[in-house]
Amino acid sequence: MNSSLLIYSVCLFLLVLLTLGIVYQAFFDLQKRGSRLLGFLVLAMADWGLFYFLELVLPSYSLKVFARKMLYLGMTMCGPLWLAFALRYGGRIDWWAKKGRLFFLFLPEIILILFSFTNEWHHLIWSKIEMPAAGAGGLILEYGPVFWGGTAIVYLTILLGMVVYVGVYSSSPSVIRQQVGVMLLGAFITFIANIVYLFKLVPLAIDPTPFSFLVTSSLFAVGFFRLGLLNLIPIAAPVIVENLREAVLVADLKDRITNVNKAMFEWLNEDETLLGKNVFKVLPAAELFAQHWALGDAGFLLENEKDGRTFWHDVRISKLFNYEKIMIGHVVTMRDTTSEKELFDAQVRRSEQLSLLEEVASGIVNSLNEDEILQKTVDAMVERFNFSEAAISLLVDENFMEVSAISGKEDFGYRTGFRQEVGSGIIGHVAETREIYISDNVAEDPYYFSTENRKGSAIAVPILNNGRLLGVLYVEYSQRGLFYADDAQTLQTLSNYVASSLERARLFAKTQANLKVISTVQEVSHIISSSLDLDEIFKTFVRVLRESFGYSHVSIYLLEGEDLHMGAQSGYSDDAAFHKLHISQGVIGRTARTKKTQFIRDVSGEPNYLPAATDVRSEICVPLLKDNVVLGVMNVEAGSQSPLTQADVELLNTLAASISLAVDNARLHAQVKSVAMTDSVTGLYNRRAFEEMLQNEIGHASKSFQPLSLLMFDIDSFKQFNDTWGHPAGDIRLKSISDLIRANLRKGDIPARYGGDEFAVILPNTDESGILKFAERLLNSARKNIPPQQDSMGAVSGYTLSIGVATFPNDGDTLASLLLAADQAELTAKRNGKNQIHLASALRK
Repeated sequence: MNSSLLIYSVCLFLLVLLTLGIVYQAFFDLQKRGSRLLGFLVLAMADWGLFYFLELVLPSYSLKVFARKMLYLGMTMCGPLWLAFALRYGGRIDWWAKKGRLFFLFLPEIILILFSFTNEWHHLIWSKIEMPAAGAGGLILEYGPVFWGGTAIVYLTILLGMVVYVGVYSSSPSVIRQQVGVMLLGAFITFIANIVYLFKLVPLAIDPTPFSFLVTSSLFAVGFFRLGLLNLIPIAAPVIVENLREAVLVADLKDRITNVNKAMFEWLNEDETLLGKNVFKVLPAAELFAQHWALGDAGFLLENEKDGRTFWHDVRISKLFNYEKIMIGHVVTMRDTTSEKELFDAQVRRSEQLSLLEEVASGIVNSLNEDEILQKTVDAMVERFNFSEAAISLLVDENFMEVSAISGKEDFGYRTGFRQEVGSGIIGHVAETREIYISDNVAEDPYYFSTENRKGSAIAVPILNNGRLLGVLYVEYSQRGLFYADDAQTLQTLSNYVASSLERARLFAKTQANLKVISTVQEVSHIISSSLDLDEIFKTFVRVLRESFGYSHVSIYLLEGEDLHMGAQSGYSDDAAFHKLHISQGVIGRTARTKKTQFIRDVSGEPNYLPAATDVRSEICVPLLKDNVVLGVMNVEAGSQSPLTQADVELLNTLAASISLAVDNARLHAQVKSVAMTDSVTGLYNRRAFEEMLQNEIGHASKSFQPLSLLMFDIDSFKQFNDTWGHPAGDIRLKSISDLIRANLRKGDIPARYGGDEFAVILPNTDESGILKFAERLLNSARKNIPPQQDSMGAVSGYTLSIGVATFPNDGDTLASLLLAADQAELTAKRNGKNQIHLASALRK
């Protein structure tokens, strides 16, 4: 075997392996449409190449002849398989496959194969077969008439297949054309190579046709692995009718788009690049399509917005089957039903308008609650007509409109309490002109304003009572051009119902409010006149406010320096309530700073609001003033069920004057009482107040069976200190001792200057061991203050203490006996050398 033949044989063998790889890939993907036919086509090519390789390398004549016959098997089958695959790929095989017609396509080739295997009897395929001169290489053949007839049939089927492919190519998008082009190019190369060899157009010793499979197979490989041959094929081109008004889309079993008609392209606003994409990544409302995808024949109504208008389409999803009743994909058809839907909606709308009037009239005619009337109205409008927003704004003074009720399917960023000037926006414009206003497109409306860019339509109707403006009824919808003259007439009738209902509710509310105010003012006046105890006044006042006016949270604060201290509260938990606030904190602090009433309609929009309860919607803070001096702040909060109004502001301002007077009177009384009970030098309780308190504490201890201790002491040699340093220095020393006592007190302990240089301290709930520890602390604290130059272990004039302690009831069970026991213990401490503690119990031993 010469070198060129050897190289050709090796390359041909490698080519066969590559072709068999394509065969494996085709049969591996049998679920793909056309994969079986493609596998047989490439297998025929592999057969041709393999047995031509064997013919070249086998040494004996009989083996070479057998290889030639097997080669002829693959060669003859290439033509009809090529045509069958073309018909299958192009979606044109249904007629051929019915009633066994595809068999007649292969019948001539089957006859030719029979002729080839019986050639020794008739020599009609090969009239002469000889061994090559060197023994290696292909057989020397002369062809008989049946061979040429069969070749013509094979060429004819190949040409017909190319015609089918050209038709597919010309009518397909670019993604399909790439695949068709690859297959046409591969077939054309093999076709030309075979013609050149058979008709000896070029003198060749070796048949180039099998070798041309190298190029053809490579192109098929590109088709498989790069272009996705059989991943995307025109499975339903005959179904797509371009002039259909309905939009049509076809998807394969892997939900990839294979065909789209012109109407669908326009509806999706896409071009042919969408072919091959997943259908659920292209269609709008993909989740809705996915819900109906596997149901077979399914339909639903699709709502879609375009250019600010809503369109409706009747969608049908059908499964697509081939002639064998095998499912090969889905067909989606969409019919525009917008006009039909709008006509139907208009009829429904007229009926609902009448129902709305009846519903609102019956719902508000018997109501005497203003908020209930307004909210029921807007809720009914939204529920009936699916408006994006419905609101009623009331005139709160001559220049401002305030949103009093709002409802809707979307959040427009507005809340009850939002204000806008008369003349500003659509609502302000209607309030100014007192005429109905319709906007077909709010995006271009000169009066419309919003926190966001919006599209749609709006209508606003004035709410009038005998020509007097009460408010404006406003409706907005996301669709443009929605409102017409009959809508305006319906809403105007509705606004008349609202106006008359509002007037009745306001008259009733005013009457009730007047009665409540009169009753509350009388009760507050009674509180002020009957008590000077500030705690009692505050507690009674917050109770009256809650019971009379239903306020959910009430509190009163007193101003001391720059801090506001809780006087009384109702409605808050102790843990959540603010018992002390600086005037820089919250709305309450701002009221104290500005001396002005604060009315917060919606606390969610107030950055300074301090939440002490979770269900608060609105807040009113009123300063308590006396001669323009802030005494405190009255704070009222309410939930969304009964939000505060301007009427509450007026009421609380009226009551604030009475409360301010009560606070001022109570403070004056407290100051007078404090002066009467307080020692002027030390600021401690005086003897009279001390004995009253001791009597009360003995009573409490007796009832509760708790211990009570009394400590009495005087300053050692204080007369000597005064004689040495003078009485002013003595007063300073007395103040220092009182500061020393305060520094060692617990909460609830009661200190007093009993007289002269003598002091006393009541320690409730304290036994003898407890008061002894307190006395030791006091004694040690006094010793630490001794000047260094006078430091001594003994008594020091003006600094050390002689302390006596007694305990109830062991040392005394009455005021007099307990005082006497403590006093005797103190005298004993002085006699024993001063600067020490003595227990009354020791005197009894």
